[in-house]
Amino acid sequence: MTHQPFDDRREPARLSDIIAADEAHPTFGRQVMNGLGGLLVLMITGVVVVLLVLWKSP
Repeated sequence: MTHQPFDDRREPARLSDIIAADEAHPTFGRQVMNGLGGLLVLMITGVVVVLLVLWKSP
């Protein structure tokens, strides 16, 4: 029961967004390019790992 005063002051069960003053709002095209760029990096990393495993196997 000692926490009851703290619970009364708390915001009711929803989270509020914290937005910075200089937060960027990327366009849809920028988000697509970031997604494709990340996908390309992951694919290249996977191919490099597979090639290293095949190269080291007997």
